[in-house]
Amino acid sequence: MKVNKTALAYGALLLAMLISAGNFLFGNLAVKEVHPVVLTFWRCLIAAIFVLPLVLRGWSNPYRHFQSSWLRITVLACIGVVATPWFVYSALQSNDLIDLGAGYTSVPLLTILFSAFLLNERLRSVQYLGVAIALVGALIFAFRGDLENLINFDPHLAFLLMIASNACRGLYLVLLKKWNMHPKPNEGLFVIFVVGIVVLLPFVVIHEAGTLQPLDYSWQVWGSILFIGVGMGAIYLHLLNFGTDEVGASTASLFAYLVPILVAVESVTLRGIDLQLYQGVGGVMIIGGVLIATRLHLQPTAADHPPH
Repeated sequence: MKVNKTALAYGALLLAMLISAGNFLFGNLAVKEVHPVVLTFWRCLIAAIFVLPLVLRGWSNPYRHFQSSWLRITVLACIGVVATPWFVYSALQSNDLIDLGAGYTSVPLLTILFSAFLLNERLRSVQYLGVAIALVGALIFAFRGDLENLINFDPHLAFLLMIASNACRGLYLVLLKKWNMHPKPNEGLFVIFVVGIVVLLPFVVIHEAGTLQPLDYSWQVWGSILFIGVGMGAIYLHLLNFGTDEVGASTASLFAYLVPILVAVESVTLRGIDLQLYQGVGGVMIIGGVLIATRLHLQPTAADHPPH
């Protein structure tokens, strides 16, 4: 029975990474018609709807939970469910999905850096080495492996937006640890989604009011929105939590490195995108540097938690 449960955990983590990789493709399709802030709103709303039955079944009191830590919850919502996906979908307006998938792996690296600043966790020499290697890999992607782009300071904006999203995600994880908060789906997580909806709603209303045909999306885009909301907003988190509880955060976090590989495979097979040499070199350096910074040391840090 133990072996079967462990196998289920690995299967759940693999499925979570497939959903995460699909978020790149479906997000790229959706932002052709939907503004990133509107797409972020739909993701929050659909996720909140799917978590709502847990709230009703558990007879919990989300409002009381919000009152007890309203400022911290608001900060977490703005960082975790507003800024993080907004930067992602802004980046996905670019078709350079392979580059963006590689940028996804910087989450543990940024988490470990925020841990050093906010939690006063000391970095070891080998971790500084890993950070330096990953940084060089990121620079290769940021300037598309072209020295002329570096000299002229012509960065890859979409890749930088993905790094900004990862910085928000890493900060979110570190603040959860710093404030000792563990949002449960039927209470804390639901409240965070609701706060995100409230923050995003005015921007959505203003944007849609300025369009000729509000909410007039193609069925493919509506399907993409549903996948993003249900997949990333609800199913992904439950799969990740189940897998992490069974095999541990350190092992579960390693599955995140499958995302850029899956995104690359999907991009090549479904979009016909060609792999470039700089993507291989930069990807190896980022993943290698992150592994050095987060694995080759004795004590675990906040970076051992998988990205959400």
